[in-house]
Amino acid sequence: MKNIILKTLNGILILLFALFLLTACGKKDETGAKGSTASGKNYYYTCTMHPQVISDKPGVCPICNMELVKKYITDTTGQKAGTDTIQAVTLGGNKQVLANVSIYKVKKENLYKEFTAYSYLDFAEQNRRTIAARFNGRIEKMFADRTGDVIKIGEPLFEIYSPDLVQAQNEFLIALNGSGGNRTSLVDAARKKLELYGLTQEQIKHLENSKEVKMTLTYYSPFNGTVLEKKSQEGMYVNEGNSIYEIADLSRLWNIAEINENDIKFIKPGSSFKLHLQAYPGEEFNGKVTFIYPLVNEQTRTLKIRSEISSLGGKLKPQMYGESVFNNSKGMGLTVPADAVIFTGHRNVVWVNKGKGVFEARDVKLGDRFDNKYEILSGLKEGDEVAATGGFLIDSESQLREGMSSGNNNGGSMPGMNMPKDNSAPMKNMQGSKSASAGNSIVRSGIIDLAAIDANKDGKVYQDFMDWNVISDKPGVCPLCGMTLKQVSLDEAKNNLIKNGFKVK
Repeated sequence: MKNIILKTLNGILILLFALFLLTACGKKDETGAKGSTASGKNYYYTCTMHPQVISDKPGVCPICNMELVKKYITDTTGQKAGTDTIQAVTLGGNKQVLANVSIYKVKKENLYKEFTAYSYLDFAEQNRRTIAARFNGRIEKMFADRTGDVIKIGEPLFEIYSPDLVQAQNEFLIALNGSGGNRTSLVDAARKKLELYGLTQEQIKHLENSKEVKMTLTYYSPFNGTVLEKKSQEGMYVNEGNSIYEIADLSRLWNIAEINENDIKFIKPGSSFKLHLQAYPGEEFNGKVTFIYPLVNEQTRTLKIRSEISSLGGKLKPQMYGESVFNNSKGMGLTVPADAVIFTGHRNVVWVNKGKGVFEARDVKLGDRFDNKYEILSGLKEGDEVAATGGFLIDSESQLREGMSSGNNNGGSMPGMNMPKDNSAPMKNMQGSKSASAGNSIVRSGIIDLAAIDANKDGKVYQDFMDWNVISDKPGVCPLCGMTLKQVSLDEAKNNLIKNGFKVK
């Protein structure tokens, strides 16, 4: 009985001792997985093409023969809970110099926007006039007989014979010589008819005094301007409404600029601008916006902006081409260099310098772009330091460490590729990596014997066109990248291996 009790106690003690050892080993492994490799170092070596290959000492990749690169192990507590995106990257001083990382201190600046738009000069529509015939007749003489003639109000334009005009003169004289109570109304009606035909007050007064009907009358210009087009000739018959002259006052011109629809918020009526014309290089002309057109061009996505400008005595002419320079100040706001922002599609990220070589990924909300800087609406505060240049290299460093793209939650694998998600846990040594590869029979290493691989002796094998040393005698997928194996002849497989640096028997 005593022996049985002793044996039972010994068994219990052995069991408790075994449980103690297992618990201690589990804690040791857990601690080691957090911040170091099996050798206790805070760095490891990996292949940039095959991140699953990890070693604690220098060497070459057993898959592609590329030299392994040194990577430092960072604390994984920098990750956001529930995501796979790395939130902090540590770069040593030498790495910052090699990556050309420069630091920018976030500060408030005057948000000054200046942009240039293509523009051209045109006639001011309100200053264009058409002189048309107000009655039927024949033009006897034209005084303004050349396109480009400058005319002024009151200058003779043409002399015309018109039966309608002769009849209107007779009606006026008859009304003047009449008597009775309605004489005054008849005279006023006849005088009004002559005015509508285009006679001046001087011509009507002369008719009233001379009592003589003229067979031809001279038509005087009612406007100032330049003859743009002469549509009649001497001796030509014209009907009521026919155009005789097209004239325009060129003392004021329109400047039409076409701006991008994204810039419309910076323009309003009254905004000033500077005009640069190709005809006068080095000269600058000033103006103000008078009208913003209501429609956006659906092809060019631009909007027309109209302003009025002096022709400076004819120096500026319609259809001259130039550039309109607009500027606007939005006030004070936080800014960062445009190169500091990384666009991931769903997020806008900047890398914030936390000191001692640590850079933290920070989501920001962007406003407008002002030259080579972006306005920051949220995500940063004044005094924060960000990586002004080299941000893409820091982002690449984070991708290599996590095996996935920062800002994407797609598991870090390329579409169509069955890449492993967890590449951060380092293997104990290179031998462990080789053993894992050897365990997968179609990943070949050393001197590759294609004849031995061709088990069915049909002269064909299946090969991966990304990892050339993955070869099988059966259809399947590559265990490294997930690509479907392609069928090739033994000679084709041999040539592919030789071209990519592998040894073949």
